[in-house]
Amino acid sequence: MMDIPNVDIAGVGIGPFNLGLAALLSKHPGVTGIFLDRKAEFRWHEGLLLPGTTLQVPFLADLVTMADPTHQLSYLNYLHQHDRLYPFYYYENFQVPRREYDHYCRWASQQLPACHFGEDICDVTYDASADRFLIESQSVSGFKRHYYSRDLAIGVGTVPLLPQWAQVKSTAPVMHSAEFGKRQEQLSKCQRVTVIGSGQSAAECVLALFNELTPERIAAGASIRWITRSPGFHPMEYSKLGQECFTPSYMEYFHSIPRERRRDIVAGQGLLYKGISFSTIADIYDLIYERSIGGADPGLTLLSNCEVETVEDINGTLRIAYRHRELDQTSTLEADAIVAATGYGHAWPQWFERLKGVVLETDEYGDCIVQEDFTARRCDAGTGRIFVQNAEIFQHGVGSPDLGIAAIRNATIANQLLGRPHYRLPKRSSFQRYGMHEA
Repeated sequence: MMDIPNVDIAGVGIGPFNLGLAALLSKHPGVTGIFLDRKAEFRWHEGLLLPGTTLQVPFLADLVTMADPTHQLSYLNYLHQHDRLYPFYYYENFQVPRREYDHYCRWASQQLPACHFGEDICDVTYDASADRFLIESQSVSGFKRHYYSRDLAIGVGTVPLLPQWAQVKSTAPVMHSAEFGKRQEQLSKCQRVTVIGSGQSAAECVLALFNELTPERIAAGASIRWITRSPGFHPMEYSKLGQECFTPSYMEYFHSIPRERRRDIVAGQGLLYKGISFSTIADIYDLIYERSIGGADPGLTLLSNCEVETVEDINGTLRIAYRHRELDQTSTLEADAIVAATGYGHAWPQWFERLKGVVLETDEYGDCIVQEDFTARRCDAGTGRIFVQNAEIFQHGVGSPDLGIAAIRNATIANQLLGRPHYRLPKRSSFQRYGMHEA
C-alpha cells in the first residue's frame, strides 16, 4: 500500500461534470484527488461541434460560476485570458458556441494537474482491509498504474444508442448522430440521406445537410428526409417558468417523491429536455420557405408520426420500412445513407456492475440508489463514498444531465469532501413551489 498513491477522491471519467469538480477542488489543497480518462485530451461531443451550433444553456452554466462566480476557471475569465471579452460583449448571445465550450473546457483541463488523460480504467475494487477503493488504469502504451482512494466520483457519461434496425450490415453509411461531424464530408457525397430522430441533434444534422443542398443537386436527384416517431417536430420547453425544473429546488422536490413513482413521472417529461430549440426549427422552416418559392422542390421531406421498423441493404441501397403510428399504415423508402439521432444511454462499466450487491445497494430494477447528496447507497460496512455524476434522470429528475445544475452538484460534493459548508448552496432557486404549500 505504501507504493500506491493514496488520494481522498478519484474521479472516473473527465467530462464537464468531473472536470468541474476537479476545478472546485483545485482551490483546496487539503483534499487530494486524481481524475482519469481514456481520451488523450478533453473533447466534448466531437461529432456535434458543428458551425453555428450553441449550447442550449446560458454561459453562466460553465464549470464553476453557479457555485463560485470568482473562480479563475470561469468562462468569463477564459474569455478575458483569450482577449474575447469585448467580442463576447457585442456578440450579445447568452448561448456559447459549442466549439468554444469545447475549447474552454480543454483550456481548464490543461490547468488542472489532478486531471490525467490517456489512462483507461481497467478495474475498480473495494479493499475492505484498507477501507479504500483500488483503481487500476492502463495507459495507451500498456503501462498499468494503481491508486488507492477513500471516495469515488463516477462521471462516465452516456454512450450513443442505436436501435436494432440501425445495426444492419451495409456498405452504405448507417451512423449515429454522434459521428455526424466527423463523417459530414462522406454524407455530402450521398444523394439521398435520411435522418431519423426528433430531438435537437436530429434537427442540427438536418439543418447542416440542408444548408449544403443546392438546387443543382436537387435537380440531379439529391434529397433529405427527416423521419420522427413523435407527433411532430416540436420545440423543447423554453419558457422562463418552465425552465425552473432545471433548478436545485426542483431536484430537492423530486427527491421527496416516492422512489417507485419517479420513473413514471420522468417518462412524461420528454419535451422538457428532448425537443428542438425554437431557433433551429425557425432556421429549417425559413430555408424550406425560401427554397420552395414558385413551387420549387426544396429537397427536404418531413415525416412525423412514423416509426422505423426495419432497414435492409438491397445491393448497397438502404430500404427503410416504417409504420405511421396513428394511421397504422406501412410504407418504404430508399436511402443512400442514414443518420440515427436516437439518443444516448448509460452504459455502466463492468467493474461498476460488479460492485452492485457487494458494495452498492440496488433497487428492484438492479439500479444503484443515488441519494439526495449524490452518494450511491452502500450495502456493506464501508465508509468510502461513491458520488455519481449525471445519474439516470429517474434518480434526480430531468435536471440531472443539465450543465446548469453541475456546479451546484459539485459544490454539494465538495462540501462533503471538505467536511464543512464552504460553498454556499442556494436555499431557494425557483419562484414556484413544487411541493405542497403550507399556509
